Amino acid sequence: MALDSERNTTFNKDALRLLLHNKIMPTVSLERLREIREKAKKVPDLLVSFEKYHMTREQSINNAIKHGLAWKAFMDKENLNRDERRVVLGFNTELSGHMLHYEFFLPSLELQASQEQKEKWVQKIENLEILGCYAQTELGHGSNVRGIEIEARYDEKTQEFVFHSPTITATKWWIGGLGVVSTHALLVARLIIKGQDYGPHAFVIQIRDLATHEPLPGVDVGDIGPKIGLHGNDNGYLRFEYFRQPKDSMLNRFAKINANDEYEIIDPNAMKILYLSLIRARSSLIFDAWYPITIALTISIRYSLIREQFPDPENPKKEKKILDYQIQRYKLFRMLGRLYAIICARPFIKSLYTQAEEKLNNSDVSDLAFLHCIVSLYKSYVTFNALEAIEECRRSCGGHGYMMLSGLPSLYAEYLPSVTYDGDNSILALQSARYFMSLLRKPKQMPETLEYLSENPSIPQGDAHCPIFHQKCFELAARNRFRRLVVRERALLSQGKKKDIIWNSDLQVEAIEACEAAYYASIHGYFVKSILAIQDQSIKNTFENLRQIFAASELERFNGELARAGITGETLDRIKAVQLEGFDKIRPDALGLVEIFEVDDEVLNSVIAKKNGLIYQDMLRTSKYLNPLNKERVFPGVKKQLKPKI
Repeated sequence: MALDSERNTTFNKDALRLLLHNKIMPTVSLERLREIREKAKKVPDLLVSFEKYHMTREQSINNAIKHGLAWKAFMDKENLNRDERRVVLGFNTELSGHMLHYEFFLPSLELQASQEQKEKWVQKIENLEILGCYAQTELGHGSNVRGIEIEARYDEKTQEFVFHSPTITATKWWIGGLGVVSTHALLVARLIIKGQDYGPHAFVIQIRDLATHEPLPGVDVGDIGPKIGLHGNDNGYLRFEYFRQPKDSMLNRFAKINANDEYEIIDPNAMKILYLSLIRARSSLIFDAWYPITIALTISIRYSLIREQFPDPENPKKEKKILDYQIQRYKLFRMLGRLYAIICARPFIKSLYTQAEEKLNNSDVSDLAFLHCIVSLYKSYVTFNALEAIEECRRSCGGHGYMMLSGLPSLYAEYLPSVTYDGDNSILALQSARYFMSLLRKPKQMPETLEYLSENPSIPQGDAHCPIFHQKCFELAARNRFRRLVVRERALLSQGKKKDIIWNSDLQVEAIEACEAAYYASIHGYFVKSILAIQDQSIKNTFENLRQIFAASELERFNGELARAGITGETLDRIKAVQLEGFDKIRPDALGLVEIFEVDDEVLNSVIAKKNGLIYQDMLRTSKYLNPLNKERVFPGVKKQLKPKI
């Protein structure tokens, strides 16, 4: 096949495949993962066809429902556990209602429900007797959870909650799976008892009749309309007009209304625990970001090895593969380094989350603030970096990358909202910045991984290839930016300005810039730690090449900061040279480093990235025979409108 000669690598493929698998999906064996994938490929309704690119909105939603039902049937037939069913999720990059039901609705309920409520709901959810969504965001409030307006007033006479939308902005909005599919919602609403507002609490409520699927009286629900992408996801709106639900609809693991109709706190950290469901959703975005980048890089690197342009100076009778041009390597190999950095950081972030969750189960919230800071930081920059990588890959494929049939435009559109949902990236970065600032005020409480922020300033010294030198450069940029932020805040406070006003009007840009540096210091540090643990020398060398590309590429963001701190132009030039050298070192392994993830053609859904390399034949066949516009020799609109005029 056309690409066979490119599949030779300098590293041990089996060893690398296992290493990556254990970082990404350690709870499912590689053999089991492959078994599930092979079986899933034989279920047509689980696969996304090229017809997707020609579907109307209604067809897309019908297709998503069909896919969700096929997913559930496959889960039952193969007896998949919760980790195994995520393997099949990878066959469709869209967020369908069924996926949101299992991946967001169910975990959020399990986190906040009492044991009795779990016994009532969990099996129904698992069996798909009901279909649920997570309804938090409102028309007027997104990131500001405390500003949510929908009311849940407790009526002690009837032992019911009365849900009501008192304003236009008190309308749930953007809720995935709500528009046409869901029968139930995990609703975040303001709890009001005897006139006292206790703030946002979680409720599980039925919104549609289980027999007819009609909205229940007092419920106004529907789809919000077309979006840039995710056409199969029925994002919806939801309003209430004095809608009643029973007392046990309030999830009461942490707080409840007791027998005397009084608010009773079971755990004083209830509000913080509610935030853990948000942290969980944000964590999943971090943990899953490797996948769309992998798809984009597999498509673009394969294409770049097949596509040839202009005569090769060393062989004028033959055109040159576009991956052998330095600028193409610059576009793609920087993103390849970024992919492996994100994967290497993944287990460390996962460990932080698991540790905090275990403590939380014992009502210990001591790790929650730090976890919130780190997850918010990573969600902000990992999703932005992933989106940037997808678009860079699309542009690297030239005109063909603009075709929907390349698979890249839809991948970009489907991933695009990740920088906004589950917390706008700018808002989350600001939340992280304020936490970092609180640590700088009390340096004795500084976690070990952030101690560099309070170290005395010094100019990093060392070889331009050295991981310690690179790490010190990232830390220098973060430390200096936060120190200037501290000085600015003190100066503004000394002028009599209030802290909240300062953080709304004066410090936001510099705070986000400081967080950017802290993110790269963190992820590069994890990259270095991950490489130190690798035993196979061939893999270690490959990872080090990728790390050098990553470090040299991302340090360019901070050249001004580094020069300001005293690092010479000559040193910055040497760092740049490391990046360019790295491109040549990685070139022989480029295809192997993306195909190691074994993303099937059926998942790539791209005419420009076939594993057999026969892309031009497939492009012509697909465009000619699957395009509805080509079904008739003369387009009907031409006959009806244009022809009479000419």
